Amino acid sequence: MYKVAALIRAGWLAATSYRLGVIMSFGALILGVVPVFFVTRALQPSMAGVIAGEGDQFFAFIIIGMTVLTVVSAALYALPNALQTGATTGTIEALLATPTPVPTLLAGLAGYEVLYAMLRAGVVLLAAVVMGAHVTWDRFGAVAPILLLVILAHIPIGIIAAAMVLAFRTQGPLPQLVFMLSTFLGGVYYPTHVIPGAIQMISAIVPLTYGLRAIRVVLLEGKPLTAVSGDLFMLLGFAVGLFVVSTIAFQAALRYARRAGTLAQY
Repeated sequence: MYKVAALIRAGWLAATSYRLGVIMSFGALILGVVPVFFVTRALQPSMAGVIAGEGDQFFAFIIIGMTVLTVVSAALYALPNALQTGATTGTIEALLATPTPVPTLLAGLAGYEVLYAMLRAGVVLLAAVVMGAHVTWDRFGAVAPILLLVILAHIPIGIIAAAMVLAFRTQGPLPQLVFMLSTFLGGVYYPTHVIPGAIQMISAIVPLTYGLRAIRVVLLEGKPLTAVSGDLFMLLGFAVGLFVVSTIAFQAALRYARRAGTLAQY
């Protein structure tokens, strides 16, 4: 565990070496909530009935979608980006040569970006609450396992993309495809039940669909986890199934990279 913490700390130190940039990025996050507030307030009368069952305030509905999407983006891109950077600079080959288990190494490489995304999401949510977003404060503890399942359902996609980096020097289109599907069909800006029938079938295979719905029902409606048990089982199924696939893919890519010596070609 200390190795994971060390890799996360290294990422944190690298990021905070540009303190002004960090401060400005958080300031931009907070300012970005302002236009969302005014736009959603104008649309509230027409959207109140549409979002029924996932909250009563369109502002809070959108903020939850945006913050969770931020974390999903980190889960998708953190590992392939870290591996691509490490392979280019030559550090990934050195890390793989250490006695550190591969799962520990992957967790450390992706950990900082995911935690940093969660921090950014928390800042946005706090700013939204200050501006009047309606959330059920005592349900934050219940939201934690849902968010964890959302992350675990998307990390394997990043692992598959990382396998592509090892084997073919490119992460391929998979993270971008999943991110786009999550953005437009995962319920970020509108509930998935308004999506036309034919396209709604695609929404049903997007993990974020179930994660966002569960988080909103618990955090905005104040309902218990038992009310979203179906969504939780779907997220768990995505996480387990994708982890099996991603593990096989990464092991195969690593064997190929070691046999072909492609890491040393960067």
